[in-house]
Amino acid sequence: MRKYINYLVVISLISFCASNNEPEVKETTVLESSSPSTSSTQTTLSTSSTTTLQTVFATDEYGIEMLEPTEEMKKQLDDLITFIEKRTGLKFTQYPKFQLYTLEGYRDYSEASYLDDFEKDYEEGEWERTVLSENMWGLTTSSPDQMKKLIVTFQRCASAGSYNLLDETLRVPIKRNQKKFNFWEQSVIVHELVHSLQGQVVNLSNWYQDMKDSDDFMDYPGRRSIMEGQADLVQAYWESTLDSYDRQQMNSERPNFNCSVSLPSYFYIPFELYYGYGGSLIKQVHTAGKMEAINESLFQLPTAEQIYSPDKYFSEEPYINVEIETLELEDYSFIDKGQIDSLDIVYLLQSKIGQVDAVNAAIGLGGGSWVDYINNENDLFMTVKIQGDNDEELNEIAEAFMNWANFQSRFTKITTDGNNWNGNLYEGETNLWINNDGSYLRLALSNNLEFLITTVTLTSGNLAEDEFGKKQKIHHRYFPLDAKFLMKSFLDSFSCRSLTKLRNSSKSKSNTSAMYGTLSGFRLAFTFNSPTKAESLFLVIFMELLSLLLSSS
Repeated sequence: MRKYINYLVVISLISFCASNNEPEVKETTVLESSSPSTSSTQTTLSTSSTTTLQTVFATDEYGIEMLEPTEEMKKQLDDLITFIEKRTGLKFTQYPKFQLYTLEGYRDYSEASYLDDFEKDYEEGEWERTVLSENMWGLTTSSPDQMKKLIVTFQRCASAGSYNLLDETLRVPIKRNQKKFNFWEQSVIVHELVHSLQGQVVNLSNWYQDMKDSDDFMDYPGRRSIMEGQADLVQAYWESTLDSYDRQQMNSERPNFNCSVSLPSYFYIPFELYYGYGGSLIKQVHTAGKMEAINESLFQLPTAEQIYSPDKYFSEEPYINVEIETLELEDYSFIDKGQIDSLDIVYLLQSKIGQVDAVNAAIGLGGGSWVDYINNENDLFMTVKIQGDNDEELNEIAEAFMNWANFQSRFTKITTDGNNWNGNLYEGETNLWINNDGSYLRLALSNNLEFLITTVTLTSGNLAEDEFGKKQKIHHRYFPLDAKFLMKSFLDSFSCRSLTKLRNSSKSKSNTSAMYGTLSGFRLAFTFNSPTKAESLFLVIFMELLSLLLSSS
């Protein structure tokens, strides 16, 4: 499910500056100059007292004009670096790289770099499948092209500055024809310089590249939240050095970051985690152990759940790896699989059930996994398996998803009376199945209702007659595989007399077929459902017994 929000996980850490009531998010980039600062004393690059206005002196890799810093600006950067080193207790190992743009030039860079990364990161058809999955989850009704345009708008509008994790460069928009950075620009630069320092201390470039290579971004939300929390804290320290007049001046210098389009609310959910909840956690870490404790946290990889719930961070509650079955589905092929974290839960639920209920459900997550499939008509079949921290938490997560489904008019709940599926089934353009079996919450989504019903059906009698009698493989029809159901069905219908009759009858084709179906169900349930010791013994005995009977009959 991580891929549903990956397109907002850009290589850059952006200084987020949305308008109105949206969270003030920040992304990062890097600085470019010569020698490293090796002490807390001021390091300056100035070689002359001559003052000039900054001018266009070069273009970046996309042909966008960059502004040359004045000597006064270089001196300001040196002062800001010294301030950050004193406040954090950390040292830059090399002078940060940086690029300066006009606001419009910076927006052009943000768009060009995103589109460049987009072309590199998405294989043919992958973007279309990503947007389709968002449609099926009810997050958007936009087409792939429309969604791409929205994200480009987001990239242009939301960022006040950035630090790129791969090229390790800080990028900030400034006003043209000024000798010094104004207060607003200095505040943004402080934030991004902290990211540059974090990148040098933790080697964020290698960390991010490893995630890209493995296509696994599970560790990103937690560490990103720690990084943003520390950068916001140091930025606040710097702003506190300004008097009231200078602070008013800084606020008046803030550029107009208003977006020309209305962006979906779920766009901001990851940034609520990074800047809101991450900031709250960092304050508690700072209270417990000052800046030294925050520096230590940079080397940790907290889960999103630990960011949402700081007590789980301090208790180091572990994430549970939940294995999900990879099904052999007729006419469908496997696409991708991955793990689920609390950010995924909030991302899916918040716009329908509200932030409080979504977060409350998310902080009960033990672990989870997802697997997606696709057929020749490009129809997705998505499966999810979630474990709670305990039974109560699992029930809360299940209730949240039920409320999420019931809230949406696109779903019509199908009565289960007289039908053979467990859980709750919803019909619509996208069809949904939700089942809490006491151990796991399982969800499945498909545009094909008949396929979904068939896949989650747990009956054995008709399946044995209709499918095994035709010698077809139907083990994928058991989803999830229900050991208790199969054992109960067996015990309700079987006796020593029926065993004897089966053995002595060569004409009992239907009974043999039913027996074979039950046996296969046992084997699958035994394999995938982690049965108890008693269940395991039962299954082993009857698997062997039935095998002997079938081979002799």
